[in-house]
Amino acid sequence: MEENFISGVHNYCDRWCDRCPFTARCMVYAAEKDLPDEVTDPGDPAFWQYIKKNFEDVLEMLNQMIDDMEVDPEEVGPLPEYTPNPNIEVLEKLMRDKTMQYAEAVDDFFRESAPYFARLDNELGEQVEDGQPVNLESWQFFQDAVEVIRWYQYFIGAKIHRAINGLEHIHAEDDPVQSDANGSAKIALIAVERSLGAWEVLRQQLPEKKEVVLHLQQQLQHLHTEISQLFPDWARFHRPGFDDEPDKNIRLDFNPN
Repeated sequence: MEENFISGVHNYCDRWCDRCPFTARCMVYAAEKDLPDEVTDPGDPAFWQYIKKNFEDVLEMLNQMIDDMEVDPEEVGPLPEYTPNPNIEVLEKLMRDKTMQYAEAVDDFFRESAPYFARLDNELGEQVEDGQPVNLESWQFFQDAVEVIRWYQYFIGAKIHRAINGLEHIHAEDDPVQSDANGSAKIALIAVERSLGAWEVLRQQLPEKKEVVLHLQQQLQHLHTEISQLFPDWARFHRPGFDDEPDKNIRLDFNPN
């Protein structure tokens, strides 16, 4: 079974397992799919017991590796003291503020639009009851777009933060294209692009909301421009699985596959 897994496929995915074509070949998905609900709920003590057990298992594995390599911990010198890069810290805060502004603006949009959406839903129901022609495919497309926006709402900020933080850990001998920072930037920008496409669906189908949707798209476009400037080679990063078999991906503008 293990030979079917794609090494590292989970490292630069969007964690949307329900829409992923590679779940059958993902070791993380295989490990998590049969977990009981309480182990995946941070509000349940069982979740933290599970985290603790994982940490203990990893620590035991590392200790075994040290023993196998016959490394004497006493001979290993202390690690150099870590000094944060103030420029990176400033950049992280700036981008964290921008991505949080976007995420909060998304919440504001859906909260303020709730009565509007409820009215549309009622109108659709009445049309169906009256036997009037209804474009259900268009309605489903709209619902999918909303789902995409919501899925990536906070994901974008988390991945941008990881990408920028990773800039501090790229060494001269490292391949900058295949760095974790560049990979994190790539999945963040993919999420931005899909969100932009999803917002375009809403903008076209909700003319009354055109201005506010356009403002949200502009926020995303600015993020895309800034991250692309910081990571000019982001598109060249090779994602295991996703970039090996792109034909498996459904390439709708906002589809998360």
